Amino acid sequence: MKISTSKKFQERIEDFFEYCQLNYGMTVAQKKRDEYDNILNRLKLFPESYRIEPLLQGKSKEYRAINFEKDFKIIYSIAEDEIRLENLWNTKRNPKSLKKDI
Repeated sequence: MKISTSKKFQERIEDFFEYCQLNYGMTVAQKKRDEYDNILNRLKLFPESYRIEPLLQGKSKEYRAINFEKDFKIIYSIAEDEIRLENLWNTKRNPKSLKKDI
């Protein structure tokens, strides 16, 4: 199954890795990239293995969430032959903001 990303997700994940590199160093940033790659590999094989995001129930699409790092969720949706990474959401934010951010 193919994985695509929204512009918003792409910008946020790049900002996340850049922040990690600047504040924690190249080694830590690489470990986080490796974890992200592992998530993508699992997602390709088992796209429905992550839970449905309860904060987004009732939307036109079914959204699922992957806990990433301590304070982030990767929000994605599944179409016929594509997995779309929609958003990288900081869980420290108000949960209502996630609905507005999708």
